[in-house]
Amino acid sequence: MPMMPSKRRAKDDEDAELNITSLMDAFTIILIFLLKSYGTSVIEIADGYRPPVAQTRLEVDRVLALQVREAGRDAILYRVGERPEKAERKDARLGYQQLLADLKNEKRLVDAAITEEELRGAINIVANPNVTYGTLLEVMKSSAGAGFFKLKLVAQP
Repeated sequence: MPMMPSKRRAKDDEDAELNITSLMDAFTIILIFLLKSYGTSVIEIADGYRPPVAQTRLEVDRVLALQVREAGRDAILYRVGERPEKAERKDARLGYQQLLADLKNEKRLVDAAITEEELRGAINIVANPNVTYGTLLEVMKSSAGAGFFKLKLVAQP
């Protein structure tokens, strides 16, 4: 007498099917989130500042721009927004105090002008490619100390 296929085996074959509908929904939500998190406007970079090159083609939000370049050992030239360029030498203990003060003054004006909550506390940092990591870190500390916690490093495509 021939053997009949087991009902259990047939049931296991039915359950082995993969349903990816919910996975596709999750990927769609993630894609929309990523697209919404990137800005769509362009900032203007002053002469003498040349950002590093990047492979992405994303544009940055039109928020306050801080442009930085090195002017020697522990010295920078910086420009906050449309203000004139200033030079500062780093204090060994306190960092860039004048930059911090300028950013705090500018933060008050920016907060009064910005109506979108997600742009409050945002700053675009444009640094020449020759700016060292340590200098950039100090500039970022000064920015955070002034209340700019949403930092974007701008690169040239």
